[in-house]
Amino acid sequence: MKLKNLFYISAIILLTISECGETVTNKTANSGIKLRLSSDSSSVELYNIPLNIIEELRVDSMEADRWKDFFAVYEETSDQEIRDFQPAIDGFYTVNDSLVKFIPAQGFANGKAYFSRCYTKDILEEPEDIITKRDLSPTDGFLEYKFTIK
Repeated sequence: MKLKNLFYISAIILLTISECGETVTNKTANSGIKLRLSSDSSSVELYNIPLNIIEELRVDSMEADRWKDFFAVYEETSDQEIRDFQPAIDGFYTVNDSLVKFIPAQGFANGKAYFSRCYTKDILEEPEDIITKRDLSPTDGFLEYKFTIK
């Protein structure tokens, strides 16, 4: 009889301990960040960027190649195999308030399709979150926006 009670007591203790465990909630770093075409279709805008990241971007004077590692625009292609390997369009980047603008050097061509990407997943997360996850190379670590100039 005492062995049966010991079993129930240990089961209750184990259930209590497992319920007290930490619950992990998945946060997405890019949940508020969005991409859009400017109202005059002359640039692509990255907006709703957290203030601490905007301040970092404003303080750092990055070269165009470094910007392309964070936020780039590409010509759309029908060949899906080369889509991820084509070079980004050259252009200029500006940072204002919580907005980053990409202005193409040659302008966007009418009737052409483009897509832009912002590689945000790990860049915009807190360092503690990256350390906790121990994952620095996600496969879906970017936002993508497709558009056609009319």
